[in-house]
Amino acid sequence: MSDDYRHRTPVQVRFRDIDAFGHVNNAVVSTYVEQARVTYLRDVLGLDPVGPEDRMPLILAMIRLDYRSPIMLEDRVEIASRVDWVGRTSLHMSHRLAQQEGRELATAASVLVTYDYEAARPMPVPDDWRTSLAAHEGRSMERPQQGVQ
Repeated sequence: MSDDYRHRTPVQVRFRDIDAFGHVNNAVVSTYVEQARVTYLRDVLGLDPVGPEDRMPLILAMIRLDYRSPIMLEDRVEIASRVDWVGRTSLHMSHRLAQQEGRELATAASVLVTYDYEAARPMPVPDDWRTSLAAHEGRSMERPQQGVQ
């Protein structure tokens, strides 16, 4: 996988993930990406996905999955993750799913909105998140101009 993905999450394919066609069901692939996303945010930002104080103040606003090859029961899957940019109240993540031996399985993109659950509305991305993400990714986290990606 490309070195521009600095975070890796191994995924164990379980028998229950397999559908009637003998490969991992598409809804399960979305769950694999969720696991990688939460692991990234926990590892890079120190967020606790279930803690009462530091629970992840985020809402998934968009997810896109592009499948390249079926994921089979015997596959050893690794998900590479990165944050591409940070906006005022959102951040964009990319993921590449590959068999550890190198076969590309899928790519995913998502947008997360920082959310104040008490006020029930989006909130600005915290400055310390911006700093931590830029340090981890080794580059600017500025959102590209409209129409430029």
